[in-house]
Amino acid sequence: MVYHSSFVDEEGVAKACGCPLLPLKSHIKGPAPISNQDRTDIVDEAITFFRANVFFRNFDIKSSADKLLIYLTLYINVALKRLEGCRTLAEGTKAIINLGLEKVPVPGEAGFPFAGLFAVPQSRQEAELFRNYLKQIREETSGRLLSCAYRPNGTPNKWWLAFAKRKFMNVIVPH
Repeated sequence: MVYHSSFVDEEGVAKACGCPLLPLKSHIKGPAPISNQDRTDIVDEAITFFRANVFFRNFDIKSSADKLLIYLTLYINVALKRLEGCRTLAEGTKAIINLGLEKVPVPGEAGFPFAGLFAVPQSRQEAELFRNYLKQIREETSGRLLSCAYRPNGTPNKWWLAFAKRKFMNVIVPH
């Protein structure tokens, strides 16, 4: 059974491209509302559920927050693939920073995964809002993922990096 997001009540939450712009426990500047530090956010859910959800080929969507969970699961898969050859936390940090500098595509643009999952933006403003949200959530996920993928002494955590070999929903992750 696939793990779904607990964020099903979206009343009062802004949306872009059919995706809720959920609050984040983040210090990174962006369009996401700030969440309480003691509450679980979508990034916590994505990292917690990643090792179980990555085994599934199909994902039954129960709420629009599940779309974000699917996107983040694939992003974590991509990030782990980039960390695969990094033997120290410093190398891993550099690889993640380079991943963060890449252009973030939005639905309707080349390179966006799961094209039919998200609605195409209706305006340039909506496209930029969604791009900035995805950029912010990717940066936040990357920072938290480093603390899972590497031990406190800076060595790789094989129990996390082993999942870089998995294909989520049969999507082939580029290096």
